[in-house]
Amino acid sequence: MKIQISKRFAKDTQKITDKRILVKIQQVIIEAGQAERLVNISDLEEMSGFSNYYRIKFDYRYRIGIYCENELIQFLRVDNREGFYKKFP
Repeated sequence: MKIQISKRFAKDTQKITDKRILVKIQQVIIEAGQAERLVNISDLEEMSGFSNYYRIKFDYRYRIGIYCENELIQFLRVDNREGFYKKFP
């Protein structure tokens, strides 16, 4: 699948100072790029009430928000779980 990183996602990752979390974000992006279908991405769940919007739980505190249409995955937001659901989608 094709990957697209939004400007907001890039700004969100710049705010994260924990190297361990940044490595996990990188692993999720690589895994999504190598996946042939959405079901191959681990810890992916559809956001209720919003079609084509998904969240990836990659750490017990952090979530990644993505939008998927056809063969394109757009990484939109990354935040801790308290702030994530207020900002996404």
